[in-house]
Amino acid sequence: GFAYSVYSYFSPMQSPGPFQVGLQTKRAQAGDALKVSREVLQQFLADGPTDAELKAAKQNIVGSFPLRLDSNRKILDNVAVIGFFGLPLDYLDRYAENIEKVTAADIRAAFARHVRLENLVTVVVAGD
Repeated sequence: GFAYSVYSYFSPMQSPGPFQVGLQTKRAQAGDALKVSREVLQQFLADGPTDAELKAAKQNIVGSFPLRLDSNRKILDNVAVIGFFGLPLDYLDRYAENIEKVTAADIRAAFARHVRLENLVTVVVAGD
């Protein structure tokens, strides 16, 4: 109930990119919303996703994958990613299979390598 929207993502780059959490909320509850966001992230870093969360995430990623390839532009964007990151040429063919292989332990390990609570920077933008 604190946020109109909330999201998080990694921005992959050739060198380590940022992990970002964003939300929109009322100015009066911004402090509480930020506190809850930090607590949720801290719990996720400690425990990782539940089995149900992991299953739902995999279904969403695999289920929406065809929409990432439904135009020439999107196909070209994916080919560019393959070239930029030096991914295997069968990356798109094996995408769903590779998503299914990801475990909760893999996710916890990735977050442990890339997200440090002590390094987080908070930016608040308030409108009128």
